[in-house]
Parts: sequence; structure tokens; C-alpha cells
Amino acid sequence: MSIAAIVGAGIAAAAAAAVLRRTNGEFALFVSLAACLVILYAVITSVQPLIGLVKDLSDEAGTEAAYIAILMKALAVCVITRLASECCRDSGEGAIASKIEFAGKTAILLVSVPLFRAVLDIVKGLMI
Repeated sequence: MSIAAIVGAGIAAAAAAAVLRRTNGEFALFVSLAACLVILYAVITSVQPLIGLVKDLSDEAGTEAAYIAILMKALAVCVITRLASECCRDSGEGAIASKIEFAGKTAILLVSVPLFRAVLDIVKGLMI
């Protein structure tokens, strides 16, 4: 799906949600969530070539695949967290949105633990 199609679908969904919000607020939320899921699916399917390119570049550079996997997981957590928190904010649930953002930050820290261990091992090796 091209960016023009994604933007068009997003604008159409936003217009439909705005019209529905006046008459049926619950349905407006469902339209927004459905649009978010469709756009997320379109982006995920179009990112596959980029992931292959990053893998090829990391192989050429000699970077361990585990580090690239950590980077990709952290990026995925960021995107999903941002999408979910914005959906909550759009529905008027700012408190839930901030908790989702906090959970996302915590998840990124947990995903990055092997990276922290590798850095500590490098520092230990330099000190000895």
C-alpha cells in the first residue's frame, strides 16, 4: 500500500469518525481503532524489505544478529506503544495513554537488558 493510500484511508476514517462522533460516539471510536489497525498492518507489510536490508547491512558490517534483533524489537515496541497511546488520547483517556507509554518504556528497558550486559562485559574487559 502506498503512502498516498494510507493517508487517504486515514483522512477518510478521521472524517467518518468526526461525523459519527456527533451522533454515536462509540462507533467513532471503533472506526478510529479499525483505521489504526489497517494502517498498522499496511506499514508492517511494507517494512519487510527494509528489515531485509538492515539484516544484510548488519551481516556486511559484522554486527551480531542479536543486537539488530534488540534494535528491531525496541523499534516495534515504540511504534505499537505510540499508536496505542494516541488511540487512547483520541478517545479522551489521557490517564490510560500515559500508563501505556510508561509500560512501553519499561518494555524497551527489558528488551535492552542483553545490550546492557554486553556493554558491561566490554567495560570489564577494558578494566582488566
